[in-house]
Amino acid sequence: MKAGRLGLALGSGSARGLAHIGVLKVLDREGLPIDVIAGTSIGAVIGGAYAAGVTPQEMERIALSVDIRRLISLADITRPTTALVNGKRVEEFIRDVVDGKTFADTRIPFSCVAVDVAGEQEVVLHEGDLASAIRASASTPVIFAPVKREGRLLVDGGVLNSVPVDVARDMGADIVVAVTNLGIPRSKVPIFSNDKHGESIATGKIEGTGFTEVVYSRVLTAIMDRLRSPSVYQLAAGSVDLMQRELSERRLGTADLVIAPQIDGAAYYSFYEADKMIAAGERAAEVAITEIESLLAAERVASTD
Repeated sequence: MKAGRLGLALGSGSARGLAHIGVLKVLDREGLPIDVIAGTSIGAVIGGAYAAGVTPQEMERIALSVDIRRLISLADITRPTTALVNGKRVEEFIRDVVDGKTFADTRIPFSCVAVDVAGEQEVVLHEGDLASAIRASASTPVIFAPVKREGRLLVDGGVLNSVPVDVARDMGADIVVAVTNLGIPRSKVPIFSNDKHGESIATGKIEGTGFTEVVYSRVLTAIMDRLRSPSVYQLAAGSVDLMQRELSERRLGTADLVIAPQIDGAAYYSFYEADKMIAAGERAAEVAITEIESLLAAERVASTD
């Protein structure tokens, strides 16, 4: 095993997690080889696609193609017995992106985190079908239906482990770079963010779109407004987000370095603003490169002593 193995722990954060694509673009551009990837929720989606061989540029193209109409089409609304959205269309979308691959087919070792609600425990998925595992990791309770897999009923891994630093370490990483989209953490480890350089990126406006896109945006806004207050779905999303912020603090404190892209005003469903999320990830990663290179160099020196 080579010295100075670099691991990525890509965290949850719904649409804000598209910033992971920007981080990967920078790491690729700078020639930093990623040896292992662990992901939770949207981090599992982006990390799994990258491990399966999808380039950050291709992920960006796919993300930018998901306009409001495409986003609505992926929401296969179901009878609200267990969740608002069935999730089968989302799983089909993921399967197309990863080209139907299994964990064994990935070019980089990859694991994702889900939670077994019946067994009340975290589950690290690293074998078998890739798409269903990723969908399980991203199944926000109440919003998306749980995934039945290997006799378990699985939901979003962010319920217990929103930034899987420990999983990346268990996979053999010497240096773990954690990426969080839940705000600037309080951890004492080195933290890099576009916000620290006065470049926080704002979202929430539909710019440069035609009449059809404006209509769809207003329909989506109207739907979400209806769900806001009072709404079990809005409460669920907000509660999970708050819980993940607090749980992530302890996890992030065990990373070697944290990248924390800042996107102001982003809603959890703002996937149609992918360009802004990706840009935030790029800017945050760019200021972290020198420190990542220093950590890897120090690790290699230490291994030869």
